[in-house]
Amino acid sequence: MDTADFEVGLTPPATYEQWLRCFDLLRLSTSVDSSVAMTIANGSLAGKGYIIEKFHQKLADTITEMLNKRFAWFVKDLNMLLNFNELLDIAPLFVKLRNQLEICLVLTRLSFLEADIQASLALSVRTQAQKFWGETVGFLQRQSVEVDSSDLNDSLFLIRRINLFEDAA
Repeated sequence: MDTADFEVGLTPPATYEQWLRCFDLLRLSTSVDSSVAMTIANGSLAGKGYIIEKFHQKLADTITEMLNKRFAWFVKDLNMLLNFNELLDIAPLFVKLRNQLEICLVLTRLSFLEADIQASLALSVRTQAQKFWGETVGFLQRQSVEVDSSDLNDSLFLIRRINLFEDAA
C-alpha cells in the first residue's frame, strides 16, 4: 500500500478516530510521501486523560512500526544490491532511508504534543535510526575489507558524507 493512493482528499486529522485511521495508513504503507506526512502532522487533537494517553501509545507504536518496516525494506534492498554486485547503488539507498526516517521524525513534532513527549519520541527515533545506520555502515566496512571492492569503498565514502538527519549538519 502506498500513501499516494490516499493523498487526494486527505485532511489533517482532528479526532481520535481520524488519527487512528491515519495511524493505520502510516503503519500499512510501504512508503510515505512527505506531503502526506506534513498533512497528517498538521492535525490536532483536543482531549485529556485517557484519550491522550491512548493517543500517545498509539503514536509511539505507529512510529516504531514505521521504523521497523523501513529498516526491513532497506535490508531487503541492500541484500539484493549486494547479491547482484550493484555496489554503486548502495549510497542512493541510504539517501532513501534517510528521507523515510525524516518522515518518521516529523510525527514526533506534532504541535499539540507536550514538549517532553515530543522530545522522548524524537530521542527514540533518533536512537533507533542511528543504531541501525551505524550497524549497517559497520557491516559494509567489514564487507569492503573482506572483498576489497573499490565500488563498495566508493559507496562507503559517499555514505559517510550523508547526514542522517537534516538538522545534524
